[in-house]
Amino acid sequence: MAAARTSRRTAVTVVIAALAVAAAAGLGLWWTLGRDDPDRDCAGLRADDRVRTVLGAAWRSDLPCTDLADRLHRATTGDQPGVHTLEQARAMRAVVLALSDSKDHHVHPDVRRPLAEALADYAADTHAVLTLVNDPYNAHAEPSSDAWQDDQGVHFAVRQRELVPALRGLSEDPAAYGLLRAADQRQAAAGLATVKPNPPDAQIEDQVGLAAMPAGAYDGIAADVLRERGTDSAQAWQKDALSRLRSSKADPVPDYATDPAGHLTAGCLDRIDPASASGLVQLQSQTVCLLNRWSASSGANLDEQKLGVLGDRALNTTDTGRQEAKKALTP
Repeated sequence: MAAARTSRRTAVTVVIAALAVAAAAGLGLWWTLGRDDPDRDCAGLRADDRVRTVLGAAWRSDLPCTDLADRLHRATTGDQPGVHTLEQARAMRAVVLALSDSKDHHVHPDVRRPLAEALADYAADTHAVLTLVNDPYNAHAEPSSDAWQDDQGVHFAVRQRELVPALRGLSEDPAAYGLLRAADQRQAAAGLATVKPNPPDAQIEDQVGLAAMPAGAYDGIAADVLRERGTDSAQAWQKDALSRLRSSKADPVPDYATDPAGHLTAGCLDRIDPASASGLVQLQSQTVCLLNRWSASSGANLDEQKLGVLGDRALNTTDTGRQEAKKALTP
């Protein structure tokens, strides 16, 4: 009798252990595949009413994810980089809002890079939104707002707390993050290049702030991507993201007089080592690097004390940008 009870206990123990193993395997499978579940991530975006409106007659309920990404890319961009129609900007705005609503920032892998390429084409708009202080963009960011046109072209805006989650979802792909950040960095450099030698203090201070806040947002997005990854996965993502970012620089480096933004960004990207564990940390001083190179290349030649004060301002504003991005990504 005792032997029978022992046998039954052993059998129960084996069953429980098997169930535990199965549960663990199921959890591991969800962690590996569930985050990129095609049925959830792709079908959810495809079924979004805003996406259906953007695609119009090109929409189908069985549209493969790669085709969905391609058609959205074509609906939001034109033949000339950075130049858009009102209809295209309106479509991009709708796509960003749809991405922003993706649960837990999940975006299907087949969609990430094509939509990142499309959104990078609107870097002038996204950069302005991420500064948080651009009045025209803030005025057009409300849910009832629309794309608009002025003497500088066509624009769209959303709220920063809507843009950052959309960027975060796309940035799960490190190459997508690299190309989005590269486009933003060029906007920051172009802003600094508008400042002439011997500027009023307020003008250069403003441009430093406008460059640093979006850079901080991209720092915050990278931190959120890496937060859920193990060491090996985090290192691989960082290396790929930095490699894509560094490859965006002009080669050879253009003269400042010919392409000031390209000159400034190339000089700062040259110091980034994708294989270094501190590569992302180096990016936290991105605006300081752009500032120093602008001072030397433009002929402003600010003195060491002035550069130090402005550099501290850049670092503080970058940190604020990181904190604002973290708020936007916190449920």
